[in-house]
Amino acid sequence: MANARKAKPTVKFNGKNVNESIAPYLKKIVYTDVACGSSDSLDIVLQNVDMKWLNAWYPTKGDKIDASILFENWTEAGKNFTTQCGNFVLDSIGFTGGPLEATFGGLAIPASESFKETERTKTWKSVTIRQIGSEIAKKYGLGFCYDANKISIAKIEQSEKTDSAFLYSICSSYGLAMKVYRGKIIIFDKGKYEKKSPVTTITRKDFIDDEWDFKDTLTGTYTGARTSYKSGSDNKEISTFIGLIKENATGSRVLRINEQADDINDAKYKAAARVNESNESATTLTGTIWANPKVMAGVTITLSGLGKANGKYYVDQVKTTVSSDGTTQEIEIHKCQTRLVHVPATPAPSKPAKTPQKQPAKKKTYKVGDIVNFHGGMYYYSSYPGAKGYMGNAGPAKITKVNGSGKAHPYHLVTINWSKTHCWGWVNSGTFD
Repeated sequence: MANARKAKPTVKFNGKNVNESIAPYLKKIVYTDVACGSSDSLDIVLQNVDMKWLNAWYPTKGDKIDASILFENWTEAGKNFTTQCGNFVLDSIGFTGGPLEATFGGLAIPASESFKETERTKTWKSVTIRQIGSEIAKKYGLGFCYDANKISIAKIEQSEKTDSAFLYSICSSYGLAMKVYRGKIIIFDKGKYEKKSPVTTITRKDFIDDEWDFKDTLTGTYTGARTSYKSGSDNKEISTFIGLIKENATGSRVLRINEQADDINDAKYKAAARVNESNESATTLTGTIWANPKVMAGVTITLSGLGKANGKYYVDQVKTTVSSDGTTQEIEIHKCQTRLVHVPATPAPSKPAKTPQKQPAKKKTYKVGDIVNFHGGMYYYSSYPGAKGYMGNAGPAKITKVNGSGKAHPYHLVTINWSKTHCWGWVNSGTFD
């Protein structure tokens, strides 16, 4: 049938298409797509009757594998979908007898084994998670994508940890998700993705042979957390609470945490992460469905036809198997719930310092007999306006009269040192001090 529904995998080894070479031997391809916490993987299972794969065709660990799956006429005639599985490094080679099979396993990690094998020790100071991820990605020639709020870290130790394990642990501690996909490290806020619209609806009839397992539990789930941490040079213990409801409210279930933290923001980020991670296990479902190319790790779907289990779910993992028996998906999903989110308090804007008002200088009063410093300039024959004036030198002088009858020049000065001051007459206010 020209329009038969089928799934066609495409596999490249070191950039070379090997579809025709492996077609007579291919038994199945299994692509495991993980939302976060570990690397995507690809398993290629081949029959090995003539032992070629264990002899001349034996691959080399570290080979690069590219894979995709074309879903032809999947939902209707002429409707095609392509799933890009990504780029992998051949990580494991296995053979079995009875029946003779070869299994080649690839991981979505950089070709450099040091990313997940070489332990390092480094102190990171005054950095953001974005900066740490970007630096590590650059080291291995990987792309980098960060889709989350800015989170700053005062100091963190990478103590004998691989870069891969270290970066995964940081993201986990602060409630972020991380995966390596198609040559890129991706760090994102899972809560942000849980809020996205469902891409499709899965019903009970979609599960093969009605194979599904639903669990709904209260054990290990929480409404909040109280964290105790030590801070400051005096190592003083500080306790802080964060929750969806008040700590002492009816139905409150509080997780008790003792954890290292830089400050109260750091403590609350980590507490929220612990609560959310635990709560993801509250309502879960696993099962096997006929493949739906819209179902991928990191998207949301609607579950229908299962009574109280119905609702919006986040896809944690999808294992797609393409074989002669059909194309199936094993899915692991958790129900989307209200997440505990820490929003750092915005410091109140500091009020601008008030400019001190300049106090008017107190007017100094002078009296007869005061010795003052004449600034130099005009002195007059009388205190009346229009009196004849003379030019005098600056220097010490004595006030001999105050408030002359003419008022125009109110002070009468007489020099006390003729070698410095030449002033004997009436002067204006402000011409001495």
